[in-house]
Amino acid sequence: MYQQQKQPFCALTLYLNPTGNKSPKFEYKADAKSLFTCSLTKKKYKLSQINEWFMTEGVQNFVKQGYTGKWFAKTQQIENPKQYDKGDFQMVLSFIMIKPYKPQPNVDGLKPVGQSIPQVQPQQVEVARKQPDDSFDDDLPPF
Repeated sequence: MYQQQKQPFCALTLYLNPTGNKSPKFEYKADAKSLFTCSLTKKKYKLSQINEWFMTEGVQNFVKQGYTGKWFAKTQQIENPKQYDKGDFQMVLSFIMIKPYKPQPNVDGLKPVGQSIPQVQPQQVEVARKQPDDSFDDDLPPF
């Protein structure tokens, strides 16, 4: 049976804590000293070290395969809330390396229009031109 090799998840993630405020105020915050966590190595990086993370061998393997980075964010329930947390949810901010979108040429099994309409062969056109035009005399109505 065919088994597909699963590519490891490559991301840099930062957790933001709740502020207790509601929108339009900021609902989540993180200290300037907060650390991003690499999903490949679990190593921690400061904001000023993101370039170092990007140049690591693991991330560069993704870059060589055509992956690009995109920012994603989600909220999730805090697993172990601390006493001073001002809410039940935290925001997870991630810079994720994803493969660029390539549209599949034939997703639904139908051919493109150019392939489904039969093309006139040049040989058929030449044969039609060489036939004599004598048949027009018989087409006259009888008077």
